[in-house]
Amino acid sequence: MNTRYKVGLGVAALLAATALPLVTGTASANPSDQPCDVSDLVVSVTQDPHSSAGQQAFVLHYAAAGEHTNCKLQGAPTAVTFTKGSGHSEGDDSGIAVVLDDPNGTPAPVNVRPGRDAESRILMSSQAPVSFQPDVVNLDLPAEGGHTTTVSWPSGQPLRGSSVELTFVSPA
Repeated sequence: MNTRYKVGLGVAALLAATALPLVTGTASANPSDQPCDVSDLVVSVTQDPHSSAGQQAFVLHYAAAGEHTNCKLQGAPTAVTFTKGSGHSEGDDSGIAVVLDDPNGTPAPVNVRPGRDAESRILMSSQAPVSFQPDVVNLDLPAEGGHTTTVSWPSGQPLRGSSVELTFVSPA
């Protein structure tokens, strides 16, 4: 065997050996089986400027709360209510029905990490009459255990009609 070939094989072996830690070092980028809880996320609501014709939509944003967040969301938020005030008084509830946009769908898990947000949407008819002006939306996260959170509703944005639809969580 010539010397250049031996050196080339040695360099290739060294590169292969040093690449192994790089491969194992990316394991934190893999999807997590750990369900997200309220402390893992920053949840917010904004109006969606790109709604379909005849529809008004609001986006529920789920962002990582810390640099080490790596957790899973799946499905749609549950126990969703729209209220006035701080959101904790039963008498201030809108009474608006909340249903799934695709009740026969199969929700895929979505991994949330820094720079990898998730979102779901609240949909309503833009032609329906204004029915309620919420201050907050209360919801259980779309995760196993579904921890409850209260999120400020966009100021001056009313709900329309007697029901809204929720979409499954998806990558943002």
